[in-house]
Amino acid sequence: MKKNTKLTRLYVLVLSVPRGKKEIIADILEKFDVIAYLTTVARGSLDTGYTKRIMFCIIKENYVKDAILAIEDKFATFNSKVSMVYAIPLDSIIGAQSYMMLSRGGK
Repeated sequence: MKKNTKLTRLYVLVLSVPRGKKEIIADILEKFDVIAYLTTVARGSLDTGYTKRIMFCIIKENYVKDAILAIEDKFATFNSKVSMVYAIPLDSIIGAQSYMMLSRGGK
């Protein structure tokens, strides 16, 4: 008999991080049970010589607010003014099987 399990809602946390600061942000994210993340290089449109990192993280709903606040506090210590963080709910853009895999079976 299957037991009913309420799934935790997942979000994609999107971060724009100055070059060389990715590891600092990754250390902060470890505290918030980030399930997976992908980092890529991005170039600015005004200054093509400037590069930054864009991070895409899968995070549970109950950690989103605290993670964003912790990251914003760390961004305030950076000299760069191009950092940002926001969250997008995943529930409308992925299928049930992918959702179960990303949420570790709802646990």
